Amino acid sequence: MKKLILSIIFILSATFAFAQVTLSPATFTAEDEVTITLNVSGTPLAGLNDIYIWAFSNDGVGGGKDALTNGQWGNSADAAKMTKTGTNIFTFKFTGTTLFGQSPAELINFGFLAKTKDGTKQTQDYKPYKFDPLVFVPMQFRVFPSKMDQTDMTTVYFHQDLATDQNLQRMFDVKVNLVFYNDATPVPAVVATRTALVTVKESNILYSYSFIPERLITLTAGTKLTKFTYQFTGSVKDANGANVPVAGPVTEVVYTPFN
Repeated sequence: MKKLILSIIFILSATFAFAQVTLSPATFTAEDEVTITLNVSGTPLAGLNDIYIWAFSNDGVGGGKDALTNGQWGNSADAAKMTKTGTNIFTFKFTGTTLFGQSPAELINFGFLAKTKDGTKQTQDYKPYKFDPLVFVPMQFRVFPSKMDQTDMTTVYFHQDLATDQNLQRMFDVKVNLVFYNDATPVPAVVATRTALVTVKESNILYSYSFIPERLITLTAGTKLTKFTYQFTGSVKDANGANVPVAGPVTEVVYTPFN
C-alpha cells in the first residue's frame, strides 16, 4: 500500500512538472524555432521578475552540451534571460542547433531549468524533450518542409515509382490541384482553389510543384490559413489510345503556427 501511494505521488508530481511547461510547436526538429512557456508558480522562483534559463542537450543519451547562452552558474548570461509575459509566466525562444552549437544529427533531446541570475534559487529539471529527426522517408506523396506556415515556400512531391495504383504508375502530363482553407470555426472554409498547376518533372519517376501561398493566391488582410490539400492529376491511355483523365488521392497538410 505504501508503495502504491508513493507511486501515485510520483506520477502526480511528474504530471504537474510537465503541466508547468508548454512548447510551441508541440513537435519540432533541431532546426525549428521553439518557444518555451514556463509557469513558475509553486517553485522557489514564484513572484520574481527576472529569471534565466539553464539548458542542456541529450540528457541521458550522451553527447550532450550546455547551452551556449548559459554563462556561469553564479552569473547567468544576459542571453539566457527569459521574457516575463504574465504573473509567474516566462517564455524563451530558441533553435536547437543555434542554442547548443550542435548539428541536427547530434541533437536527440534537451532539458532545462530556470534559475536566478546568481543561481541561489532554481526550479527542478524539466526533461527530456525530444527533437524530431530530420530523416527523409520515401513516400508516394510527400511535402517539404514537414512543418510550415502560410509564408513559407512549400514543395509537394509525387514519387511515381512508389505508386500502388496502376493508373498512377502510368500517369503522364502530371499536374496538381491545391485548395487553401482559413481558420473559420467550427469548420474551416475554402479561401482559394488552384487547379491544373503544371508540375516540374525532376526525373522519370519524380514530379514536384513549389509555391508560396501568399504569392500564389490573393489573401485579404488578416486571413489566416490553417491547412491546404493537394491532389496530383494527369492522363493515361485507354485501349484505343485515347487520353483518359485520372487523379490521385487528396492529401491534407496542416499549417504549424509559429507565433
